[in-house]
Amino acid sequence: MAAADSGPAEERRVVTVVFCDLVGSTALSGRLDPETLRTVTLRYFALMRARIEEHGGTVEKFIGDAVMAVFGVPARHEDDAHRALAAARGMVTGLDGLNAELEQEHGVRLAVRIGVNTGEVVVNVDPAARQALVSGEVVNIGARLEQHAGAGEILIGPATLHAAGPSAVTEPAGSLSLKGVGVPVAARRLVTLHEDAPERVRRFDTPFIGREQELAELRLLLSKLVTDHHSHLVTVYGEAGLGKTRLLREWLRDCPAYGEGRCRPYGETGSLSPLAEAVRQILAAVGEEAALAALPVHERTEAEQALRLLRTGLLADGTPSPSVDDTLMALACLLDGLSRERPVVVVLDDCHWASAPLLDMADRLLDELERSPVALVCVARPELLETHPGWGSGRMRSVSLLLTPLTREEAAALAGELVEVAAHRQGVLEGALDRAEGNPLYLEHLTAMAAECDDLPLTVHALLGARIDALPPEERTLLQLAAVLGREFRRADLAELATGDEPAGPAESPTGLLRGLVRRRLIEAGGRTLSTSSVLRFGSALVQETAYRGMAKKVRARRHEHAARILAGQEAGDAAVGAHLARAHRLLTELGMRDDETDALRARAAGLLTRAGAAALARSDLPWADDLLTQGLALAAPGEAAAGEAARRLGETKVARGEPVRGRELLAGALDAAERAGDRLGAAHARLALTALDPRHGSAADVAEAALALFTVAGDDQGIARACVRIAQDRQRRGRHADAESLLCQALDHAGRADAEPERALALGAVGISLWRGPTPVARAVERCEELLTTHGAGRPTVRATLGCPLAVLLALQGRHDEARERLAEAARLADGLGYAESALFVPLFAAEVEALTGTPGRRLALLEEAARAGRELGATGALPGIARERARILLDRGEQAEALALPDPQEAGLPPAESADAYGLRARALALAGEPAAARACAGRATAAAGDTDSPVVRGTAALDLAHTLRTLALPADAAREARTALRHFAAKGHRLGVDRASVFADDSSAAARSADRPAGREGRTV
Repeated sequence: MAAADSGPAEERRVVTVVFCDLVGSTALSGRLDPETLRTVTLRYFALMRARIEEHGGTVEKFIGDAVMAVFGVPARHEDDAHRALAAARGMVTGLDGLNAELEQEHGVRLAVRIGVNTGEVVVNVDPAARQALVSGEVVNIGARLEQHAGAGEILIGPATLHAAGPSAVTEPAGSLSLKGVGVPVAARRLVTLHEDAPERVRRFDTPFIGREQELAELRLLLSKLVTDHHSHLVTVYGEAGLGKTRLLREWLRDCPAYGEGRCRPYGETGSLSPLAEAVRQILAAVGEEAALAALPVHERTEAEQALRLLRTGLLADGTPSPSVDDTLMALACLLDGLSRERPVVVVLDDCHWASAPLLDMADRLLDELERSPVALVCVARPELLETHPGWGSGRMRSVSLLLTPLTREEAAALAGELVEVAAHRQGVLEGALDRAEGNPLYLEHLTAMAAECDDLPLTVHALLGARIDALPPEERTLLQLAAVLGREFRRADLAELATGDEPAGPAESPTGLLRGLVRRRLIEAGGRTLSTSSVLRFGSALVQETAYRGMAKKVRARRHEHAARILAGQEAGDAAVGAHLARAHRLLTELGMRDDETDALRARAAGLLTRAGAAALARSDLPWADDLLTQGLALAAPGEAAAGEAARRLGETKVARGEPVRGRELLAGALDAAERAGDRLGAAHARLALTALDPRHGSAADVAEAALALFTVAGDDQGIARACVRIAQDRQRRGRHADAESLLCQALDHAGRADAEPERALALGAVGISLWRGPTPVARAVERCEELLTTHGAGRPTVRATLGCPLAVLLALQGRHDEARERLAEAARLADGLGYAESALFVPLFAAEVEALTGTPGRRLALLEEAARAGRELGATGALPGIARERARILLDRGEQAEALALPDPQEAGLPPAESADAYGLRARALALAGEPAAARACAGRATAAAGDTDSPVVRGTAALDLAHTLRTLALPADAAREARTALRHFAAKGHRLGVDRASVFADDSSAAARSADRPAGREGRTV
């Protein structure tokens, strides 16, 4: 867009400005002849200019008696802030000599006041320009600081103090309210200035020096991997630039099979991309075909299947697709196979930026590879321990290495190599050693800059900015274009972006220019050589950030738009395209450009990010969905379709992730917006989601019935699936499982058409519940669940988690207790990996059912309490009454009726038949224990009547057994035996072993009690 054009000489830079003004110049003009005053003023200006220029600054302008200078234009230095302060000190002290002359010649003395400030400005760096034309708030603050300074004082802004570092000794000058500045400025008064202290950078083409102890520990680990086949974790900690990656590279020269992946602080990549990067390198290093061919036939088949699965998910886009658990198992299988011939090392660099799913996957992978010679090496700054304080703790084969600065001797040896390779200048060695302070990264960049220009870097930002400025213009432009694409980018995308970047695009072939950038270590090849690499990356995130920030915002915006067009043409994905458009819009609005074209950018970005978020949600990738939908919602304008869609999808995501309050707010807002816009489909979706959280929005079944008709007419497969599941769940609560299964088959069909993973899983999980509670015999129900898992569960963790829970109960009913527990454990792992907060509720609930068959009442009560706590935290209040009834049943079996009596009246609570049968049965038993026979029998009758309205043998058998308990308590053992045998028939029809056993024992005991009651006392005495 035309508005986004910017002149090629306009850039954004961090500079330091200096304002100096004479004190008392009005009085001076009254004492001196105009010609004498002019001579004095010119000598003063000459001195000020000399002090500024000798420190590398540029005089921007003279304004009356004031001088404005800038450090960082036209050339940037690594220590511009320090230079500016040194010049300011020189301007003050230089007046001593001038004043001695002026006092002798004219009887006058001069005094100055100075303000210094540092920050980002827009500059014109055209060498033909007469002035640098520095502009921005930084300039205004510098001028105001000067006005607040006293005679001979130098006031500096907080950013200048930060940039100069410990070399500047200052004292507080107060919090100043400066004209034109919105917030007070914490000014400092410069007291003295020491020699400046450096910051750090890096390089890898020199001999390895130092780190003998750390290298020995790593080599010992490699030896252990050869002889002792177990997995190991190594975490290498160190501040930026201390040589963590360099150490690993030296060690890995001895490793026959390794791969490295880097974590990144931002970007539209899958959460496991660093792991994918490492695995791809390992496969390339060992030779995929040869490695697999060396395995036994059955293991080769498993490894090939694992590799095929990984290629469609992890290795394709870095996401845990088709599932976290499947990805984990496939990775473990593949790495185990590759490690049969040689140890395998997986390196994850910059782990302080690693996502939680990546670290969780790494931790679990080590467990799965317990008996495989695989080492996971994590390289991180100490910040990793702030975000993951327990990382590596408690693991037997885990070691941490903490890197410290090189000794003076080691640094001197490294500097000698660096000077030999890059500088060939006298004096570079000692100066670099002083400034590097043992940090190899600082030392590397200090010496690298010495080969390209006369100025040596100080801070990382200034150092890299100076290196970029020293590039030939076309290489600098290409580096900036690469920075727009991100830390990692495809060579083809960069070439196309460069071709269309007129008039500023490079004239030379991008490949030729890239060779120069690679040679200067600003860009790295993703493969072994530049010629074979389709993917490139910045050697440092700071290089990318510095190159990116150096462009004017208008230029950045234009280039982001161009990148979006390129990626859209390549069908790169909505997330990548939307991210570029969003950045372009943000940059333009920051510049105050709010025209129709800018708004169109916003709307398109909002739509793409929302669509990408919806797709991530449909794949059950909750963290990515949350991020994308949050961005989409922030960009969407009220009333736009994307706004309602983003709010609704984000609300669903927040609920799934355990933020019910925020989810409810978003869904309510989406419903309101849809109704105002006349969007009946959007309103139906929002209302349907809200009914699960807030009954004030209507009966879930009624809302679902109304929505189903609307979704059917619209052909909304996902909506149909959701509505059918909600209606089926209502049928299940009523105990009509045959009806529910029919609806769930519809839901499953439409979820498949919509490729909607959560709806597919929800439908299958509900099918599992009906197979457990409904009329299907247990043996057939287990077979059916396993068939469904085979058909729908491969690569679908949500399906395996939701269907695995009812299957666990069915397995327990068959006496397969170990398998039941394994299924529950798998479901818990899968659900936790997916990030579904509701797993904290449903996993303990199903575990309590399994414990009813295999455990103790105490364990069941603990699990139910855990589920209730999760339900309260998640706002899932609909599950709490059922949990309360289960607790009451356990306590009744102990003879404690208080909780059962405290349950609400089923009729008043409006419970459906299946739940009414349960509640009335409990109430009947409790009333019998409380000595209220009439009320007890009435409740027991209501329980069996309600159970009769269901098709559930479990509900009917439970109601009959509750009636038997009630009758037995009321001293009617014969009647109790009859009802127990009725319960036995229901449980037997289901194949419900626990129910059969309990009903059978109860019937026998009751029959015996009845016979004993009928037997004459005398005969009984004679028999005894």
